[in-house]
Amino acid sequence: MASYTRLIVLGAVYQFQPVHGYFLRRELSTWHVDEWANIQPGSIYNALKSLTRDGYIIDDGTETDGKYPARTVYSVTPTGKVELLRMLRDTLWRVEAFDTNSVMALTSFMFALSRSEVIAGLENRVSKIDALITTNSFQIKDTLRSETTPKYVREIFELSSVRLRAEQTWARELITRLKDGEYVFADEDEHA
Repeated sequence: MASYTRLIVLGAVYQFQPVHGYFLRRELSTWHVDEWANIQPGSIYNALKSLTRDGYIIDDGTETDGKYPARTVYSVTPTGKVELLRMLRDTLWRVEAFDTNSVMALTSFMFALSRSEVIAGLENRVSKIDALITTNSFQIKDTLRSETTPKYVREIFELSSVRLRAEQTWARELITRLKDGEYVFADEDEHA
């Protein structure tokens, strides 16, 4: 997934619905999405239009607040919820050697999935990360043997492996916290 804008905006509408674009823009800026997902304010409004056009969210009318102009309020449609879950699952179960956005987007909205699915997906990520680190070690050897590739290119794979190990450590710790009951998930009652 090249851009996580649709996932993040759809997830945020789902989390805060009914919600207007200005609130989403303000809230997502506190998550620093402009830094880790390169989502600018204009991208949020474009995603709202696109998600509405695709039938994933609906325009629930407008809301007025004192001196501010009327703002369009959005909610997720049943089709939008299915699409959100599909995108979350795709993000949960796929690990890429050079991608940090996926795990940031995933943790932002993992509550929409069941606890058992998130734990299973994280355990899968831990295993896949082992495979990627092994692959990186072979890439390093190939780089060092190459007559044309500069030797310092190995650092790309070294950095990837270090980042993957850090994600793996985080995932293992999160699995433990989730098994201990931290957070509330889609299949649980928040007040139980």
